[in-house]
Amino acid sequence: MLIYLGRPVGWTLVDLDLVVCVVAWSSLPRAGRALLLAGVLALLVSHWAALVLTGLGAGLPLLTLQPADRPWETWIVLPVAWALVLWAARRLSVDREVADTGAASRIIAIGR
Repeated sequence: MLIYLGRPVGWTLVDLDLVVCVVAWSSLPRAGRALLLAGVLALLVSHWAALVLTGLGAGLPLLTLQPADRPWETWIVLPVAWALVLWAARRLSVDREVADTGAASRIIAIGR
């Protein structure tokens, strides 16, 4: 995901949705998964709309509807994706720490 920070405006966040979904899916509750799926679908629709506009000759957006003067994918989608991935990683590390603590207490209890 660090590559996206220095990318040119003409590029898109083509595989960002895949990365975020894989990382965050198991950490989210059902409502969070639905919200994530809706956001990813909206982003994918915007990419397909840009491709259709390119095919129709309405400029050259190719893979993004993000104009150079309003980089909404860079300033909205990217920080939200980073926050979600960091939140999921923190939650997974806390869950793993709790699981490790529980396993250690069981081992101590068995040894007594």
